Parts: sequence; C-alpha cells; structure tokens
Amino acid sequence: MLEELLMQVPNTEIVDLVVHGPPGSAPPVLADALLAALAEAHSDERPYRLVPRGNDPGIDAMHLLLTRPGDDAILSTCTPVFLQAPMLRGMTLTHRALTPLARLVSDHFFLVVRTDSAWKTANDFVETLPQRKTRTGGYFLGGINHLLALSIAEATGAEMEFIITPTEPAVWDALIAGEIDWGVGVGAELRPHLEAGTIRVIAALDVDRRQPFPDVPTLWELGVPVRFTMWRGLMGPPLLSEAQQAVWHARIEAMTRTQAWQEYLTRNGQVSAFLPGPAFSDFLKTEWTWYEKHLTMAGLLGTKSS
Repeated sequence: MLEELLMQVPNTEIVDLVVHGPPGSAPPVLADALLAALAEAHSDERPYRLVPRGNDPGIDAMHLLLTRPGDDAILSTCTPVFLQAPMLRGMTLTHRALTPLARLVSDHFFLVVRTDSAWKTANDFVETLPQRKTRTGGYFLGGINHLLALSIAEATGAEMEFIITPTEPAVWDALIAGEIDWGVGVGAELRPHLEAGTIRVIAALDVDRRQPFPDVPTLWELGVPVRFTMWRGLMGPPLLSEAQQAVWHARIEAMTRTQAWQEYLTRNGQVSAFLPGPAFSDFLKTEWTWYEKHLTMAGLLGTKSS
C-alpha cells in the first residue's frame, strides 16, 4: 500500500519539517527522532531540512504553514500550544485552518527540584509544600506548567507564585539559579539537566510510575490526584488533498514501526499513540473543549472561545 502511494509522489523536492519549539525544548528532540525514523523506514526518499520556528511556539509555525496551502513538502511538529495560544489570544487563526496529519505519542510530566533542594523525596514535597509559599514557573499563563502548578497547589492546599520565564527552556535555568523552587516537565527537556546533575526528579504526575524513571513515585500514590498526559503530533498546511493526506498517513505509520522511533519513545518516557487524519481531527475537538474549560476555570478566558 505504501509503495503504491509513494509512486505517485515526485522525489526531487526538499521537505521542510518545521520545529515549533526553541532549542532546549522537546519539539527539536521529536524532530530529530522523526528524521532518523523516516530514514530507517525509507518511507520518503525526499531530502528533509529542519526549519526552526520556536520564537513564538505554535504561532510562528502555524503562520508559516498557512502560507503554503496544498503543499505536501511542509509539515510541522505540534503540541497543545497550537490550541492554547490561539485560544488565549483570541486569534482567528486556529488549527482548524490547517490539516491535522497524525497524533504520534503521549508524553508524561515529572516534578523536579534542584539537586541541593531540601525536598529529597516526593513525600517531603507533599508534606511541606503547604507550610510556605513556593515559586514555580513556565513561559506563559495558561500553559501546561501553569495548569499543573494550579492543580498541585489546589490539591495540597499550598500557596504558589507562578514566575513567567522568557522561554520554555528558561524554566530550567530559573530552577537551577534558585529563582523558582520546583518545576514540572517532560523527559526530553529534563534529560540534559539530569545528565548534568543540576536537577532531580522526585515525582511523576500520573497514576502509575513511568519510564524512564520507574523508581520515582507518583503524586497520586501520596494522595495528590494530579495527572496529565500530553500529546505530540504533526500538522500539515491547509488544503491538502485526500490523496496527499493518505500518503502522509502511510509514511508516518511506517516510521512509527522503526527501531529508531522505539528508542526515542523509551529514552524520553513516551508512549506510542498514533492516530491519523480524521481521528486526530476528532481528538482535537475534544482537546479544544478541555482547554477551553480549564483555561476558563483558571480565569484566563473572559468568554468562551469559538
């Protein structure tokens, strides 16, 4: 089936893989893994180049995709920021103007502190968090870091100050510098700092313990019912034909069966959650409703977004 579809596609053009997050965040790690897996799968013989668009995560990538309707030589990494940012800013441009190609993975969040923090365990954190006001951070109000911080504060009865950082990677610089006390993040963005020995993982934000930190307890185990799973996927430009979309779905599915892709999932504590085309579009409708509800509850949406 894949071979039949690919016979219809010219092999001379360069494919632009847009990376919607800045260096030091998770999207570039995903983009590198995609290139390795596509090469192993031999599902697209065209050359690829990475196109960084992480200065304004999500927004810059969406604007670039919008300029190339019907072009099957461009796609972008995507995460919930493609929903959150337009919603929070009241933009007319949303993901609905683009072509959802596939959900790829489910990613999991972990709670981290500095290596020299007095919080040695998750139990220490849960027991002492309500005793004083603490600081955590993220790069925008309404981001996942912010929503999770609000959930942890509510579940523990703690008071929390949320610090806005210039970028997502700057959250970890702020933690290491002592400007915030704790943070939440995914394996791909935490790993460089864990390997440098500057931060420690003390809890998983899930019901069950997770790779790549199987010995780290969950907050749920300690009576703090906070969990979150984030999706990562691929978005195409507007007006891709059904035939073009079918080729992309086949390419991506072949890529997800490679050893390179499995190694990426294992290393970063992610789980395969492949969902192509229309099913991904239906999933995004549900996600839009979820974020609309929770951003409203956080006091960040004055009226319902369309």
